[in-house]
Amino acid sequence: MIAVPARGSTRRGGRGFSLLELLVATTVAGVVLAAAWAWCWSLCGACRMGVEGADTTSTIAAVRRLSSAELGESLGLVACPTAPCSARGLAFVVPSADAAGTDLVTYGYDGARKVLWRKSPSSHLAEGVDLFSVVYLDARGCALPLDAGGVLPADELPLARCVELTLDVSSGGRTARATWRVCLPCPT
Repeated sequence: MIAVPARGSTRRGGRGFSLLELLVATTVAGVVLAAAWAWCWSLCGACRMGVEGADTTSTIAAVRRLSSAELGESLGLVACPTAPCSARGLAFVVPSADAAGTDLVTYGYDGARKVLWRKSPSSHLAEGVDLFSVVYLDARGCALPLDAGGVLPADELPLARCVELTLDVSSGGRTARATWRVCLPCPT
């Protein structure tokens, strides 16, 4: 016996779907895929912003920890002709690792490359740096004056009791800023 489709049925003898049914199914699938794509795109953007925020935060934290530790253990600021104590860099002496002498440590900001250097141009402390500034403070917390070239004069170095460091770091579309003070050990 041959099955006869009911009157008004869109199926024609088991030969498949009608064109209208295929168009409706394709349209529904397209709408669902477009919504899923938009959701995935926004999720990727949120993840990217989270990573950029983590990059800026961890860079600032690393610079803050290292500078606080080194300056806190330093033997004081020094006048260094190649890397002077200035508004954009500092030079100080720390005990050497072998305890047989001292090591010079310098921090210098290169605005063209957006890099904060430590000791030499081959050893960077942070990249993506938009601003690095140093303010030298006396025992009362007042800023010591810099000369016309933006350098702390050598006769003012012994008066510096604290340094205030400001760091702006950007990664992608995120920028973060931190300012902190580090007290220098008192001279003996």
